Amino acid sequence: MFVKPYSPDRRWSADEYLAWESVQEFKNELIDNRVWLMLGAGLRHNTISINLMMTMHPTAEEKGFELLLSRMCLKVDPESTYVYPDLSLVQGEPQMSVRMNQHTFENPTVLFEILSPHTEAMDRGRKLDLYLQLDSLDAYFLVAQDKPLIEAHRRAGGEWRFSETAGLDSNLAIPALDCEIPLREVYRRVQFDHA
Repeated sequence: MFVKPYSPDRRWSADEYLAWESVQEFKNELIDNRVWLMLGAGLRHNTISINLMMTMHPTAEEKGFELLLSRMCLKVDPESTYVYPDLSLVQGEPQMSVRMNQHTFENPTVLFEILSPHTEAMDRGRKLDLYLQLDSLDAYFLVAQDKPLIEAHRRAGGEWRFSETAGLDSNLAIPALDCEIPLREVYRRVQFDHA
């Protein structure tokens, strides 16, 4: 995924962004009232996203979760921040709303972002700060593309705890679903570059 600021000196109101975004061909994010163009994902990103969806879908459906893909816009802050997580799990029904013809949801239980060189700083930085403030969120996962590695920020009581799951023989625990998913399945058909 490639991102770049759109008119980096301009601050957008939420209504300006939502009206504009509702007629765009490609998705764009509003973070702290600044628009970021999302310019596409590569083959690895796409493969990992599909693998995550396919691996989690049966359990998510059985446990009453909705699985939302990257075309669903998450309202993080109604006045300043709207983003498109790569994958979202919502317990029960998504709380949907429409504003300026743009559909959004606001109650993720689990969020996944697939890291790329162009998005990693934002995913590890500002998005991390914003996501961990969401009352509904139980876990935020950062999925590497260049090696089998998933970093987890999980809520435990009133604290957030960090852990890593690495290697194709490992399993990623997703407490909200009360399950583990094999990294071998998450990274199925992914070719890693070797030095």
